[in-house]
Amino acid sequence: MSIRHVVLSDLHLGARDSLLTHVDHSGAIAEGPSDVLAAFANGLSETLGDQEKPQLVLLGDALDLGLSPFGDVSKSFLQLLDAFYPADGPDLFDREIIYVAGNHDHHLWRIAQDNSFISALENGEMPGDLEAVTRIFGTPSHHCRLMESLFMHRPHLHDASVRIAYPNWGLWDSGTKRAVVMHHGHYLDGMYRALSNMRAFIGDGEARPATMRQLEQENGPWIDFLWSDLGSAGEIGSDVGSLYEVMLSAGASHDFAESIARRITGGLHAKLGLNPKMPLKYGVTLDNLIRAGVDLTAGRAAERQRYGYGNVLGEAAIEDLGWYLGTPLATEMQQELPDMPHELSFIFGHTHKPFQDELLVDGYKVPVGIFNTGGWVLDEPTLMPVQGCAAMLVSDELEVASLRLFNDPTDGEIAPVRVEGNGRVNHLVDYAAERVERASAHWEGFSRIVHARIVEEADNRARQLLERSSEQLLEAAE
Repeated sequence: MSIRHVVLSDLHLGARDSLLTHVDHSGAIAEGPSDVLAAFANGLSETLGDQEKPQLVLLGDALDLGLSPFGDVSKSFLQLLDAFYPADGPDLFDREIIYVAGNHDHHLWRIAQDNSFISALENGEMPGDLEAVTRIFGTPSHHCRLMESLFMHRPHLHDASVRIAYPNWGLWDSGTKRAVVMHHGHYLDGMYRALSNMRAFIGDGEARPATMRQLEQENGPWIDFLWSDLGSAGEIGSDVGSLYEVMLSAGASHDFAESIARRITGGLHAKLGLNPKMPLKYGVTLDNLIRAGVDLTAGRAAERQRYGYGNVLGEAAIEDLGWYLGTPLATEMQQELPDMPHELSFIFGHTHKPFQDELLVDGYKVPVGIFNTGGWVLDEPTLMPVQGCAAMLVSDELEVASLRLFNDPTDGEIAPVRVEGNGRVNHLVDYAAERVERASAHWEGFSRIVHARIVEEADNRARQLLERSSEQLLEAAE
């Protein structure tokens, strides 16, 4: 047995609140890996040992293009390369990386779409439109030009490549009928299906698309417009960062949505003379439509999977997960595979809350193994015990194990690095746990560094929150 793939998600490289972004005392992106990143690479290297180098899968939001400038993101990605592919040491991973775009880096998929369309034109072809999605299984045909261009800054990596897939990528074993499918997780979140929700609201139809193509065609432009590259939008980009923080609270996001809706309807009336109460269709007024559209995006976001404090998934998120696995994903697998998988493992991130479990889904003979990677960024000024990070390990036999790296400290203590499965018989869990135990001294060092960094970041965020509150109180008093 060997570990053939290591799956990481939600690195948010370039973001100042990512534990992996190395920032100097002036607030600028520094040279070389952060202490957390260097310690993680060291622990993983000791765990993998002398086995064949696994393939690295970056499962979305690895680059924080949504809220960070391209230059900062690019410099931070070089920090990752220096940790995983050092010029003066052995590579940690195979030199072909698989990249599955998410919501904060959806722009990378848009670049790949554009490049593919232009290449077809140059070859004398005339495609009907951009390629909406890629096949799940097999080596992706698209390359991530941004990341491959950054390899040029490290001459020893001249032969490295990054293949990009979207919105899913997977592995399949026809002998065992075992499959592993990976998706960043944003399409499990209703906020990122806003245009599908709007279509259903106007037409009184089904809000959840039946196919991956429909899902992306309806919502990809929305994600690209608002969530994928506002880090380079100057002052408005920083304002969106504030919006993103507001939307982490259900109450605050609902109030924000109401405020935005009132401003839009009031502006239309004042500037264009449009009556917000004018009926559009089936008794729906313009005011109804605008309020529904805003609330379906900003107002309802906090009710989805990332925003609960005491659980990793809420009821609505579990429903969405069952829909995704049972409808668009199942439809796509039926088209690509000779048989439906007997055993499916599904890996995703996005929520920043790592966990592993099983889920009964209509259409599958056995429960689907569910694995979440968590994330490397701190969303809240307060610590949450369910927030944390894991790396997913995939064996040559397509078994999946979760390398639980950390959760926010509880009562001043941080849990040790360990390997966990989702309850079913899994040889990879025992194999990986033995290797982690052999590298325990290195992982203990990693845990100490992470613990100190989390506490430092939480203190900074709490202080900034108090400073902003004091400024607002002072302004109100004046």
